[in-house]
Amino acid sequence: MSAVQACVPPNEISIMDELEYYGGNRKKVERLRRAIGLNTRRICPEGVTASDLCLQAADDLLRSNHIRREDIDALLFLSQTPDYQMPATACVLQEKLGLSQECAALDLSQGCSGYVYGLWMAANLIASGACGKLLLLVGDAFPPRNPANRVVSPIFGDSGTATLLQHDPTAPAMSFALGTDGSGFELIAMPAGRARRPLSLDRQKDAELYEDTLDADGNPWRMLQPYMNGRKISDFSLQVVPAHIKDFMARANVRHEDINYLFLHQANGQIVECVTEMAGFPPSMVWSETFSRYGNLACASIPVALCDRLGNSRQESGQMLLCGFGVGLSWGSCLVDMAGLQVGPVSDYRGSVSPTYAADYLRHWQNIFEGKEND
Repeated sequence: MSAVQACVPPNEISIMDELEYYGGNRKKVERLRRAIGLNTRRICPEGVTASDLCLQAADDLLRSNHIRREDIDALLFLSQTPDYQMPATACVLQEKLGLSQECAALDLSQGCSGYVYGLWMAANLIASGACGKLLLLVGDAFPPRNPANRVVSPIFGDSGTATLLQHDPTAPAMSFALGTDGSGFELIAMPAGRARRPLSLDRQKDAELYEDTLDADGNPWRMLQPYMNGRKISDFSLQVVPAHIKDFMARANVRHEDINYLFLHQANGQIVECVTEMAGFPPSMVWSETFSRYGNLACASIPVALCDRLGNSRQESGQMLLCGFGVGLSWGSCLVDMAGLQVGPVSDYRGSVSPTYAADYLRHWQNIFEGKEND
């Protein structure tokens, strides 16, 4: 693992700006800030996607580390929010980044454990000899959330990251442990929009997908938006993840004092602190500020946390333990030797979007359908 870079949209939303959704109860909001670390989050404007954020992160990484684009053998784009159902967004990014046509490009789908899963795929491709240099792009930017839903709307933010992995015969092998429990798939899910319940050609039939269903606390849910059972996900995080980390460390033959940095999926501040303590790490190892600054960034929360804590630095030595957990249900940990790792900053997205983006996008594809040239 040679370099990592992160990008977030500049649009920031503060929980204190949303008092109306808490009945104007400032004390309640302050309790949430203290309890789980709710503060600010970054949200993409219309027309900016996870791939746009990953593109900037990757471009910055390649430039700052003086990497020749023709030397990239593979590009993996891991996201739950790709640009298209088809083609793979990785193919689009290959062209935008100016990578060789001999570069393999592939999309992967995974949630909160996604960064560890992506590293596992990348490390094994390099270890097999299939790749010398590989770009792993990880990010999510979800569709607009209903601000009246107080379970997911104040929690999740948007981001994109880039990680460079390359073959180094002198580097220690990366160690991994992964897990899955598909019986809990409904605890975090987007129920419609893909093959299980696709959008149809009948607008009237699809109207039900846009209807609100209220839970016991009055939170509105829609079939085309992410659903999360917060209580059960919290239970899963505390029951499974600490034991998983301890077991992984035992099998990898590493002690707590051998770990210089612990980066957990930034689910929320409370979960990060509890998992850290239950896994046997001292309070000084807790890092949950990324959640407070940017929100829960799903598959990209670990690399953003890494850049948030160690940005603009080159690591000379040390070991870090990364652990992601959530959607699937899935979880995974890895040990990474940090020698030579170049950690870039968390940068604001520098692109711009036309105010007529939606109409322009529609017209672009209408021209393609009609066989006309686009400007």
